[in-house]
Amino acid sequence: MGDWEDTFGAAGMSADFAPWDSPCWNDDWEHELRAIGYLTLKEWNASGRVIKAGEKGTFLPCAKLMVFSESQTELSQNTHNPRQNASSYFDDFSEALDWAKRNPGKSITRSPDGKGFIAK
Repeated sequence: MGDWEDTFGAAGMSADFAPWDSPCWNDDWEHELRAIGYLTLKEWNASGRVIKAGEKGTFLPCAKLMVFSESQTELSQNTHNPRQNASSYFDDFSEALDWAKRNPGKSITRSPDGKGFIAK
């Protein structure tokens, strides 16, 4: 037997048993992209940036994410801070619910930045 058969055949493993057969065996490049600042659409939006029209992201097959570089984004024209009007911003649902009960006819909704709630 050759070296391959001695190592794998004797252990009852077939030639198909190899870590590099996994698509995520060498996913260091994905971690490197994330480390140098590639972010998902949601992460860019949370930072006040949007993806430029027509930009194609990079798909990370192991992480199952589509990421974009900063050069593929631009500042959002519609960025606003819902916390600026502190009287209608609530950190948690129970605060928002209490406010809604004290203000009949008014409603609450999730804040556009995804953190907290605002009066509608």
